[in-house]
Amino acid sequence: MNRPGDWNCRSCQHLNFQRRDSCQRCGEPRHGSIERGVIDFGFGSGSGMRNAGLSPFGLTGPDVRPGDWYCNIGNCGAHNFASRSSCFKCGAFKDETGGGGFDGSAADISRGRGFGSIGGGSGSSGRSAWKSGDWICTRLGCNEHNFASRMECFRCNAPREPGSRSPY
Repeated sequence: MNRPGDWNCRSCQHLNFQRRDSCQRCGEPRHGSIERGVIDFGFGSGSGMRNAGLSPFGLTGPDVRPGDWYCNIGNCGAHNFASRSSCFKCGAFKDETGGGGFDGSAADISRGRGFGSIGGGSGSSGRSAWKSGDWICTRLGCNEHNFASRMECFRCNAPREPGSRSPY
């Protein structure tokens, strides 16, 4: 049901709530561009920070709060609330990720807190949701886990790239 102020993304046509500054599905900024390289991380009025080479995906908006952490197991990169002890996406425990919390510091921002780190891993505990043939979307900013049967990403609809396999 639409409410006044809700908006459709120009890129993927996803219906977003009024409060969102970027598309929930694909991360496209609401008005199509980031204002002169400044990203507002939602830590108070006028606290925008230079983007330090980051894309507009993942670390934007009021949903990121102090203590939140990013999973850096394989290519997961999921944003987890401070209250979670394991990653909601891949199941890895917070201690395994070495991620710690996000406090809005320049160091956290420049590191991207877990984004884009492609690595192996032993395939040990915490990955029970992964099955043989599952794959990670390689579209910038998506990094979503997709089941082996999918030919396109369920989140952003990007086609499965030939040879894309699970990093596990």
